[in-house]
Parts: sequence; structure tokens; C-alpha cells
Amino acid sequence: MKRLILLIALFSTALAYGDKKPKNKKKPNVLFITVDDLNTHIPLFGYKDVMTPNIDKLAGDGVLFRQAFCQYPVCGPSRASFLTGMYPDQTKIFTNGPHVIDTRPDAVSIGKVFKDNDYWVANTGKVYHPRSEDFKWDATRKLKMKDNDLVLHLKGKFEAQYGPIDTPEKQKAWEVLRAQYKNDDRQGEHALPLPIKDGVPLEDDLNVTTFNEWIDNAAYGDKPFFIAYGFHKPHVQYTAPQRFFDMYPLEDIKPEKVPFDDWNEKPLIANWKRYEAFEDVYFGLSQMDARKRYMQGYYACITYIDDLLGQLISKLKEKNLYEDTIIVFFSDHGYHMGNHFLYGKVSLYEESAKSPLIIRVPGNKNNGEEVSKTVELLDVFPTVTDLVGLSTPETVQGKSLAPLLKNTKDKNFEKVALTYARRGELTGKSVRTDRYRYTQWGEDEKVSELYDYKKDPKEYKNLIYDPLYSEVLKEMRSIYQKKIKEAALIEVEGK
Repeated sequence: MKRLILLIALFSTALAYGDKKPKNKKKPNVLFITVDDLNTHIPLFGYKDVMTPNIDKLAGDGVLFRQAFCQYPVCGPSRASFLTGMYPDQTKIFTNGPHVIDTRPDAVSIGKVFKDNDYWVANTGKVYHPRSEDFKWDATRKLKMKDNDLVLHLKGKFEAQYGPIDTPEKQKAWEVLRAQYKNDDRQGEHALPLPIKDGVPLEDDLNVTTFNEWIDNAAYGDKPFFIAYGFHKPHVQYTAPQRFFDMYPLEDIKPEKVPFDDWNEKPLIANWKRYEAFEDVYFGLSQMDARKRYMQGYYACITYIDDLLGQLISKLKEKNLYEDTIIVFFSDHGYHMGNHFLYGKVSLYEESAKSPLIIRVPGNKNNGEEVSKTVELLDVFPTVTDLVGLSTPETVQGKSLAPLLKNTKDKNFEKVALTYARRGELTGKSVRTDRYRYTQWGEDEKVSELYDYKKDPKEYKNLIYDPLYSEVLKEMRSIYQKKIKEAALIEVEGK
């Protein structure tokens, strides 16, 4: 009896999700996976032509949240938010430049909570922005790419035309070409689809190698582990091995044409000019050939990281760790691929603000189910700490999703999602309920948008001036004002 009580105490909340008994006395491991720029163009959300068998399997083995929204659709601000469980107005992070450790030194990140509770903590790939940690990792990735994505792509083309670089003449010719591309363009000043030959390791491959070494060597020792794992793709550049591009012939890609009058009733301040980084793309035109090229590269990258996800899970299973590991999988924000004539992120529309979120708790009787309730990415932090029985810092403003993991249709769980985006000094703020979205740019209520996703899931019709929605508009503006106050700057007692 004493041993049973001890096991229950050690596994805390996580044990409540199923009947399986733990194999040891350690707390559950956590694999905390983030993806850079992944939108919902995957089969789980209706895009059946995109191939993600391993993401699909993970959702079938966990709980899929269909209505998860980021707090700022840019890498830095979004990560600052979900890693601390705070809103952008609270982290004071609205760009990729500053770090929370400077703007809010009282904030506690999720990694520090696990470090302080005797977990072995490791990071590979992009989860935390470098030098933004408020603690020291037990391990990080040491492997580096020799060349950037563009250079690797060009090297493949060079070798395809001239053969292997195996003579002094070829080496000199290649160095002349390579010298023109010294700058690391992986962040995509210009967006490019860049297939490379199979077998050339990219950044995401190096992450898998690092992960495998940790697991194979049991680097965590006798401690439970918290591994923050960040996929770089499908962030630009759209670089993936050629075989993944081959899965998406251009003639088979069918972009949905955007209505020519899509922006007639939308405020132009909502536009974001990232499309200028895409060749042959113009705002207001449905340039299908260009869209197909970029969609091909983007989808190739999605299937590429899906393949790597499968390798991570296989490694956990091989080492008998899968049933002892909570897996969280989500994107830092969404991404436009031509809808609303937009490309990239930094908009307050659905494809930019929404993230595919999957939480897999071993033995949860509800694994394989879906949650349609609206949630926020900053809810992930308190959910994970709740699941393993750790105290959540008082600075965290998110709400644990554990009740929805226990009951995916929990009627008592209600949440409104808030997302920010800036245009210069002007800040747009958008609230999303289960059915509606209200967006306001600055303080002027005339510069606003209202969408009904039950009738208009593509956000083509701004309902601000529709008399049939006058009461809905009034209610959404009330919800908006209340949410803005909730997410305002907080001061923690004693700080």
C-alpha cells in the first residue's frame, strides 16, 4: 500500500489519465516540440494532399486541439509568450530583438521550472532564442552546418551539371560561385524553394542526430528529462531533400483562388508586405504559378520534418521511453500561403494566428480525441507543469488544459484567445472565441474586423457594418475590452 501511494504521488496528475502503472518512480519525461512557421495545411485540418503520417499518428495517440492560437505571429514574441506563459503586453516583447530576461527579469520560463525540480534539461534546435534562457542547459546541440541552405542547393546543381567536385579546376570554379553567398540566408530575406540532393544533412537532421545521441547514451542518467526540441522547417528557406519535393508535382498542387474583392471591406493596415520577399508575387493578384512553387517547397518541408518526427518517436519506443514520456507538439504560429494575397506571418487572420497543437499523455483514456474549445499557446506551460505535478510560477497567465485532456468536451472550460500584431507604432489586437473573431487596429473602432467562422471560415466577409451582426459586434467588443485588461502589464508581488 505504501509503495502504491508513493507511485501515485510521484506521478501526480499524469497518472490520472489512464490505468497503466508507471515502470519506475521517476516523474514522466517531457519532449517539448515546437515547429517554426507550421500552419494548419495538414490532413488533420482538411488538407488531405499534404503528407504527414507521423503527425497524424501522434494526434491519434494524443489529443488534438483544433482551436489553438498564438499570442503574436512572429517567432521571438510568440516564444517569449509561451515559454513564460505571459502575454506580449506583459513580456514587453513585440519583435525578434529583445529577450524576456531583460524586459521581465521576474518572469520564469518553463525550462527553469524543470531545471529547478531536478529534471535533466536539454535543448536542440530553435525553441528558446539563443541567450534568452534564465537557466543553464544540461546539454545543447554542438553540431553545426558547414554551409547555408542556399549554398547547399547551389552545390547540388553544380554537381548535377559538372559532376563531383573532385579536381582542382572544379574546386576553384565552385569556390568562385560559393564566395558570392557567404551570408547565412536561412532566415529568408528572399523566400526560395531550395531542394537539395538526398543525404545532405540539414539543421533539422543535426537535431535528430543530437537527440538520438542523448537517448542512446542515456545522457539524462537517473533523472527524468525535459527536452526542448525545435524543428527549423518549414521556416524559409524552403529547403528539404529532393525526394520530398518529388512528392508534390507542381501540376498536382491546386491553390484556392482568392476572391478579387477580398480586401474591399478589410482595413488596409491589416495587410503585411512580406509577399515582397517572394518572387513574382503581387498583392491583390492570385498568381497561381508562383503560389504553386512556394506551396511545393513549403509542403516538402512539412513532410520532411514529419519524417524526422517519426524518427524521434521511433527512438523513444526503441529505448522503451515512449510510455514514460509526455509529448507536446505545436507551432509557434501559423503561416500564409497566398490566402488573402498574403505570404508569411504577422497577420491577425486565421492562417497566421492558429497553431496545430497536440498533447500526448501516456495512458490518457481520451487519446485519439479532439478538442474544439478555443485555447492559447501560453496555456501549454501551465498544462505541462500541471501534468507532472510541478508548481506553476505566479507570473504565468495561461490556463492549464489538463481538464480538457481528462474531458475533451468539458463544458466548464471557457477561453478567449488574444493575438497581437504591430504595424509600426500601431498595435492590432484580435480576440477569438469558438465562433467569432474581432480585430481592432489601435484605438479607433472604425478600423476593425469581425468574422463569423461558422458561415465564413475563409474570412472573406468583414461583418463590422452588417446590421444583422450588430449585437454580435457589441458583445465581441465587450469581450475584447475585458480580454485586453486581463492581458495588461502585471506586477508580481514582491518583485
